[in-house]
Amino acid sequence: MDIHAPLLAGLVDYAGLFPPASLPLDEALADYDKHLRGADAAMLGRFVLPVAALDKLVPWLETTWNAERPLRLSLLCSLDDLPAVGSFVGARSAVTVEALEMRLPADHMAGDWLDEVSALLARGDLADLELYTELPPDRDAELILALGQRQSQHPMRRLGAKLRCGGVTKDLVPSDERIAGVLVMARDAGVPLKFTAGLHHPVRGMDFTEDVPMHGFLNVYGAALLAHAEDLSSVALAPILADTDPQSFGCDDGGFSWRDHKVTAEQLAILRANFLGGYGSCSFDDPVTDLRSLALLK
Repeated sequence: MDIHAPLLAGLVDYAGLFPPASLPLDEALADYDKHLRGADAAMLGRFVLPVAALDKLVPWLETTWNAERPLRLSLLCSLDDLPAVGSFVGARSAVTVEALEMRLPADHMAGDWLDEVSALLARGDLADLELYTELPPDRDAELILALGQRQSQHPMRRLGAKLRCGGVTKDLVPSDERIAGVLVMARDAGVPLKFTAGLHHPVRGMDFTEDVPMHGFLNVYGAALLAHAEDLSSVALAPILADTDPQSFGCDDGGFSWRDHKVTAEQLAILRANFLGGYGSCSFDDPVTDLRSLALLK
């Protein structure tokens, strides 16, 4: 694979502030800046930041960050934070807020909540931001359907879902069946996806959470790509998600392959641009090092 291959470009949204890394803000920003200046920078996406940390970010921007290169952010926030986010976006030229990541409150209906969020996002400096709403484990269908309906009403805005693929305990690792179901539902509803947590490694089973194998990012993205490119069912996606053989996967300037299945570079570029965002990871070194250790990265 080439670090500039369409699948890998901007794939990892750096989330060094979060477990298990849990770095202080200044260390996480310095680490991100180091990777941006490194040989593998093409694989690096946005810096994931909770909105509560914006106040701490400002002095660092004023004293440390190279203003010639805007800091690309994906902000974790709530509905109540949106006015403050709008004020921040409009006042900071050294920062580019590109996306918001939010959670559907447990006591809200998905459609009503999304209507409220969309109304606030339509104002001023928030109008161009992507929105990803995290999928609660028992409400996948409700939220994806609501997102799809509103995406069709606002085709210029990216209203997506975020799927958590792992965590520090095994109950946070979703089953293959759930991931496959989300991929198919999102495809059918025209809903973009991004992922977070648990995807430190390229291929399934390279690490474990307690006794549960961690999902691989090539497995998850490969299944998502082929769900679109070949209209595969959730049953057909299961072997891709479960595959532990690195040699099953290929990715280069010509596209992506899994065994005998192929997604062309043209298809891949369209799918990444419109339906498949990056994934949040507290480590950037792990995925890059692992790709090289498997001889999957030049």
